[in-house]
Amino acid sequence: MGNKGIGMKLTTKFTLWYFGIMLVVLLIGGAIVYYEIQWKISRVEVVRHERLNDIIAGQIRAGGDFTGHPTRKRAIVSQIPADSVPKGVQTFYTRGIDWNPEFQTNEYRLLVTSFYTINGEHYRVTTYSFIPSFYQLLPGVVDSFKWILLVLLILVVISAGLISKYILAPFKRTLRVIQYFDLKQKAPIRLAATRTSEFRELNEFLEKMTEKAREDYQSLKEFTENASHELQTPTAIIRGKLDLLMESDIRDEQAILIAEMQNALERLSRIHSSLTLLTKLENREYEADAKVCISQLTRVTLDSFEELIQLKSLRLMTAVEEKVYVPMHPSLADLLLANLVSNAIRHNVPPGAGGVAGGGAAAGEGAGVAGGQGMDCGPAGPGGVGDQ
Repeated sequence: MGNKGIGMKLTTKFTLWYFGIMLVVLLIGGAIVYYEIQWKISRVEVVRHERLNDIIAGQIRAGGDFTGHPTRKRAIVSQIPADSVPKGVQTFYTRGIDWNPEFQTNEYRLLVTSFYTINGEHYRVTTYSFIPSFYQLLPGVVDSFKWILLVLLILVVISAGLISKYILAPFKRTLRVIQYFDLKQKAPIRLAATRTSEFRELNEFLEKMTEKAREDYQSLKEFTENASHELQTPTAIIRGKLDLLMESDIRDEQAILIAEMQNALERLSRIHSSLTLLTKLENREYEADAKVCISQLTRVTLDSFEELIQLKSLRLMTAVEEKVYVPMHPSLADLLLANLVSNAIRHNVPPGAGGVAGGGAAAGEGAGVAGGQGMDCGPAGPGGVGDQ
């Protein structure tokens, strides 16, 4: 038997997997975006300060006093010896935490230093500015990705609904057809056409499989019916011949042998009936398409066994309510009650006692199983054997 747990819809699994993947991608992407923004800000500031350093170098070439010029607000100009000029390097920058006197706090400072040779003299021009730090950028990045995640979640939920309604519609139709498929139906199943190749292959496979199962069922049913008919004919002939032999002039030893043959024939007939019944039960040919009045059927069954009960000197007690209905096939209900009563009588010990009880509310229209019947048999005196 398969596990019958609480299942999860296919679209729900798709949604959860897609949302989980998107969450991981957004976390990785958030880190990449943060470092990319930080690098871009630093790079833009470096380019701006390189231009500013070039402007200051031009002022030095032009001569004059530019000390109060706005370009000198965050600039440091120094004349240096030739051996202090690094070889192969014209500009470099450094970053780090430093004190910002304007805002009276530590902030992230970017320094850009350029080297120039003007009129045979060597100059070092350094400009700086304060740029957003890690802790200033992070809240903005996190808030942005929160909104992106919310929008993605809404889109995923809407997409899952559309997928379930339109894309998976052929699969749902196929599932409904298979759920109502019955081996006893004469016409083969017909599944709706679809443009999805996977669903089309599934439908073709299911049509072939159900058709093969239906043909196998019909073949098995025909074989069982034919075998039952073929066995009944020779069994009836043998029984008739044995009855003729018993009526003829035979010796006692021959009569005993004939009686044993009749008993074996009866056992063969019962085995055949049991196998036929099991085959019909396996094929679900007995469907509970009606409600059987157990109360009336119980009385009819007890009446048919009344002589056998009296013959074995058994005492029967009954308490059967009126109008107790059970959804069950009439033939199976009759067989069930007959077997219960027969076994109770067979396994009882005289002088024994048996009881039959059936009760429950009267079943109205649309009601389920209103009541049940049970049987409890046991001997009146000690040492008896009971059967239920």
